[in-house]
Amino acid sequence: MNKSTARKILGLNGTEDERAIKRKYRKLMHDHHPDNSESDDSELAAKINSAYELIMKDFDGSGGRSNSTKKKSTTKRATKTKNWNAKENKNAYCARPIFHEVEDYDGSSIGTIEIARGKYVWSKDEEFSLFLKSIYETSKELIDNARPTLFFEPPAVIKQKYLADITYLLTGQFIDSTLTLNELAVMDTSAYKIDAMVELDINSPVPKPGTALYPAGVSKHRLYLRSKGGEIVGYLSFKDDRLYYVVIPLFEQKKAQVKMVVSDTPKSTRYRKKYADIDLWVKIIEDQNSAIDNTNRKIDELLAKYAKEGL
Repeated sequence: MNKSTARKILGLNGTEDERAIKRKYRKLMHDHHPDNSESDDSELAAKINSAYELIMKDFDGSGGRSNSTKKKSTTKRATKTKNWNAKENKNAYCARPIFHEVEDYDGSSIGTIEIARGKYVWSKDEEFSLFLKSIYETSKELIDNARPTLFFEPPAVIKQKYLADITYLLTGQFIDSTLTLNELAVMDTSAYKIDAMVELDINSPVPKPGTALYPAGVSKHRLYLRSKGGEIVGYLSFKDDRLYYVVIPLFEQKKAQVKMVVSDTPKSTRYRKKYADIDLWVKIIEDQNSAIDNTNRKIDELLAKYAKEGL
């Protein structure tokens, strides 16, 4: 893959800074990563990762573009080993790796290494793209180890479906809702206030500012919203993609109370889709151990079922 192809995959024009590229990458990985059950394109997800790693080699440690004509060193900078201080979920199904990006002496990325392994939940000290990589690699390892024989592999589409389901379940175990919302949202009285959006249904009129919206149910990891009269208006979306992995699981596990009001800002259009900005307040209902046990049981059931596929 060359850089021109990489930019095309990521939808870049070559003028974006490092932060803009990371935002674009997170958006694409949300849409095509295996933990999104509506996308089974693992090949595209792999291409997005490869393209991102290639493009990011053009950035030095300060976030600016490096001189492309400057000779790059092939010697790895000595990587500091350290104990990972993040909170752990002792009840998680298994441990996962913590990845660290390695740079050479010129500050150019030359890959990732594993610096720790444990049942660590995500914190802001861990690059979110590397967190997603960690969960995906862990899920893939579980899937590969579940087969009693290597002489027969189920079709890729079947394997990808199991991988997507297990990845999503594991992601929920390594996201601490309270910890993450403390970092990504604002506490307003007894609830977290979040800037969110509703992606409007193609036939739904744009709701007026001040209109209250209500949860209508979760389907395929999307929280659909309805009007007071019961009409479906669209589904919940976020400007910060990391919030998908926090808020939606809270609804799936029935651990959230919410209030949603269409904000006064004008409707916006992104990627030819209609959005309306909403103010979202989320109050977390205390976690129950049964939810943890239930997730582990689901993972066991999926692995056992996968092991018998086609045998």
